[in-house]
Amino acid sequence: MKDFLNLKSVKVLIAVLAILTVISILGAMGNPWVSSAFNFLTKGLSSVTSNLTEGQKSYDELKAENEKLKSETADLRSQLVDYYDIKSENARLWKYYQLKKTNPDYELMPASVIRRDTNEEFYAFTIDAGSSTGISVLDPVLTENGVIGFVSSVNASSSKVTTILSPDFQAGAVDKKTNDSGVVSGSAIHGGDNCATFTKIDANSNVKKGDIVVTSGIGGIYPADLILGKVSEIKYDEYDATKYAVVRSYEDIKNVTDVVVLTDFKNKGEVKDKGAE
Repeated sequence: MKDFLNLKSVKVLIAVLAILTVISILGAMGNPWVSSAFNFLTKGLSSVTSNLTEGQKSYDELKAENEKLKSETADLRSQLVDYYDIKSENARLWKYYQLKKTNPDYELMPASVIRRDTNEEFYAFTIDAGSSTGISVLDPVLTENGVIGFVSSVNASSSKVTTILSPDFQAGAVDKKTNDSGVVSGSAIHGGDNCATFTKIDANSNVKKGDIVVTSGIGGIYPADLILGKVSEIKYDEYDATKYAVVRSYEDIKNVTDVVVLTDFKNKGEVKDKGAE
């Protein structure tokens, strides 16, 4: 009520009514000029009250407008969310533009890490894409820094990824510099250091520290020339003295957040052993 009385238009109306009251009293006493003034002011009052009421809307009209605005705001918010989703996906795909340009046969599906199992020793994780987007078990999982694992299980909307650090991971590999071939697999000994091992290499191989190791393409699970990592040291097995190389991934696997799944490529084949070539 106090706020209502503070309105400027209400104050003007009260003042006019007070003046009219005085004039009406004087008019009753027979003063002719008062009668004229009364007629002038009542006409003005009519104009004021008309202005006060003109343009006012009913409760139902105001409620309808409010609901319409709420609906429009919700639509805009939804469009904004869709825009951010598309922008994020485009940004992720842009990382793999060169890979796709060089290999037009590659079918790539971007995905984000949505869950990590704290009990997983080798940093396995779950991504937000599954069979409904064309992902299958054994599909390679990459980042812009190379292979980081493979899809080990899948449902309609999500997939579990076993990383290159796990002993369950195996891929035919080749030293890009020396052309020495072997197998890269995860290691219980080196996995905690973000490293895998390059085994089954010849004792007389020329593999050296700093060499880049890539997939060989043999077996049909991984296409050729996907980066697996860089040789960080040459070692010999303590039991049989066989030579092997420690290969450090270019990706910080335990902290990766976005990946791309290679769902198809030329000469993609079937294998019997899970995760092996």
